[in-house]
Amino acid sequence: MLFPYKPVPHAMESMHKFVDFVFREVWCKAPELEYSIELYRSNQSLFDIMSELARQDLADKLAENGAASFFYTHVNAIFNEFKRLSRDEIAVYLAHFDQNNDLTALCELSEGSAPVRYGELDSSKPELNKKIESFFSKLYSSGFFDLALVKQRVGSTIGEYYRSFVARGNSNDLDVCPFCGILPIDGEYDPTRDAFDHYLPKSKYPFNSVNLRNLCPSCSKCNSDNKRTQDPIHDRDGNRRKAFYPFRENEPDIQCKVLVKTKNWRQLRDADIEVKFESATQSVETATWQELYRIPERYAAKCCSQNGGLNWLKRVIDESHNYEKTPQEMFVAEMKSATNSPWVDCNFLKKSFLQGCDEMGLFCEQRARDTSGTT
Repeated sequence: MLFPYKPVPHAMESMHKFVDFVFREVWCKAPELEYSIELYRSNQSLFDIMSELARQDLADKLAENGAASFFYTHVNAIFNEFKRLSRDEIAVYLAHFDQNNDLTALCELSEGSAPVRYGELDSSKPELNKKIESFFSKLYSSGFFDLALVKQRVGSTIGEYYRSFVARGNSNDLDVCPFCGILPIDGEYDPTRDAFDHYLPKSKYPFNSVNLRNLCPSCSKCNSDNKRTQDPIHDRDGNRRKAFYPFRENEPDIQCKVLVKTKNWRQLRDADIEVKFESATQSVETATWQELYRIPERYAAKCCSQNGGLNWLKRVIDESHNYEKTPQEMFVAEMKSATNSPWVDCNFLKKSFLQGCDEMGLFCEQRARDTSGTT
């Protein structure tokens, strides 16, 4: 990850607060209590919502609203399963809930962090686990938080949260995907918005599917085409590993180096480009990031593209003629500009690429060609 997101406090945090309340104050107390709307009394917004859903249920109208029925029936069904658990068994599920929502510890592989995936829940409770997976894997997309009665109590929508998240003047207004740095992210004034990626996939991990700290805007290439449902904190063999936490406090420690293996820059191919990354303190996280988003291949492709490396090179050469400067002098000017604004127009990659071209001697050779009158 090239740079971290910054958390933005917002009313939509109620999504996860509702779930947290249901888990602790309703499900975990199931063995001692009979189900009642009164269980929600200490959370007024959720109480109002569940009271209305109970009224619809009594009126046989709940089934007409799929999103409302989804939430109401799953909460009740899981409550009934929790009634069969011992206090020790409930403590285990609660520990799983807390662990899976400590996203910083999971990504940093902190001592004692123990993520649980659906297949790792207590195998002696198949019905409960099935209901948990059905609920948490679909909750975000169920439409429940788009219901009028829910929006009225929460006071916002996920779309409004997105606008606030990328609003001008905060730390997330760079308008570029932090996972690749290549493609833009829809900003505050765009009529559309990019999708939130579940960084720990909701298809693999229970309990955090509506936690805003697990929801990260990313470009479609990163989200849908490359990362997809890959697991950041487990490798392909199932071993735990470190990954960049998208809301980390410090900037990632990554240095990008581009090696150019040919002087025939007009015919650049991906085989002529090698992209390397170095990190003094976060080598594992950097390797995970490269794998999840296929970064080396995508950066090499950008360096070979007409809109990327070829244009960057052509600009140095053309501008040296326009301003009667040597290609080397224009190279220095372009490097300074790229350093000042690294996330604009892929400048961070442009800088590494032009550096590689300079090390290959392309600008010195171009000057020699210009001096001799050859092309």
